[in-house]
Amino acid sequence: MGLGFFDDMGEAPMMQQQIFDARRGRKQPKRKSVDFNSTLIRHVHQRVLFRNRRERADIQPSVAFDKELLPSAASGDNVASCICTKHADTSVNKNNAFSHRCPVFSVSWTPEGRGLIAGNSQGEFTLWDGFEFNFITIWQGHDSAVQSTAWSHNNEFMVSADRGGVVKYWMNNMNEVKKVQGHKDSVRQLSFAPSDLKFVSGSDDCLLKIWDFETGTCEREMNGHHWDVKCCEWHPTKPIILSGGKDHKTKLWDAKSGTCLDTIHAHKNTVRCLAWGVNGNWFVTGSRDQRLKLFDVRKTSEALQQFNGHRSEITALAVHPNHETLLVSGDYSGSIFHWAVGCEDPVAQRAAGEQGSHEQCIWSLSWHPMGHMLASGSNDHSCKFWCRNRPG
Repeated sequence: MGLGFFDDMGEAPMMQQQIFDARRGRKQPKRKSVDFNSTLIRHVHQRVLFRNRRERADIQPSVAFDKELLPSAASGDNVASCICTKHADTSVNKNNAFSHRCPVFSVSWTPEGRGLIAGNSQGEFTLWDGFEFNFITIWQGHDSAVQSTAWSHNNEFMVSADRGGVVKYWMNNMNEVKKVQGHKDSVRQLSFAPSDLKFVSGSDDCLLKIWDFETGTCEREMNGHHWDVKCCEWHPTKPIILSGGKDHKTKLWDAKSGTCLDTIHAHKNTVRCLAWGVNGNWFVTGSRDQRLKLFDVRKTSEALQQFNGHRSEITALAVHPNHETLLVSGDYSGSIFHWAVGCEDPVAQRAAGEQGSHEQCIWSLSWHPMGHMLASGSNDHSCKFWCRNRPG
């Protein structure tokens, strides 16, 4: 009895030790992270010593100059230090009872830049961490595919639209506030006015609608496109709306009267995406004819510059938040091109098929508010994060 008792007492610690050794042997996976705080601290230290960029030493192509990197907003006219071509991470939903792997149609950073909201073809919103790119939460936002999201300029509300024409309001804590049946067909894009009191929506029903944000009522309908409206965006400071459609036309609208100010016949196929410059003096359009064109809003008779390089239709476009001369575009094959105004050839690119690149169509591109990182959503069911390369 005594020997058996001591044997049983001795087996328990041995089993616990084996379990502890097994747990201790597991290695925690190392997650990539992109932290911009060091560049901000460097900028705060230098801004008193160096009054302008001419007094700063240029960054040389060496790893030793990694600590000399500054935020994109402090890099002056040097857009080379703001190009994001390094693949940081890929985020994909898991196939389970709570989420599904499906195409990502819309990506947008939260206003403070701590997370990325991705809307997919199942009507779900997925929130990804903006530092380590891991999964945070997922929720069912719409009954059909999410086509567009837009944040108000005061960073308090987000509006989203789906393929069924439904527009929803969300608070910054992702609580649903209001639901409006906006259009009879798919809503392609939403954009807020500078005052945040109104927003515009463009749909496949050939209509542009201006909405009162507080009441959720349609104030004005603008009917000028003869086919689907694929994109629209409000001017950064003035009551002017820019739109592009399947009828190959780009139009400028007066938001107060609803009249068409100008019609631009610049593309030979559907205008899929467009964007205003940061100051609002010019805008850029992308089309299925594989071309990007830059226009001055004061003279729209001809393009200031044409960007050639894509080998398939252009599906996404974004302007850098701090450098309006830096553009990024994505196409149907999954390639991403970076462009600088004044340069005919792309300054950088990530071709489809390269390691880490997208394998299918890119539907959405979004710059981080700090401008040091780029996010892309694709038809290959993934969100990819791109960051700046280190010197050398």
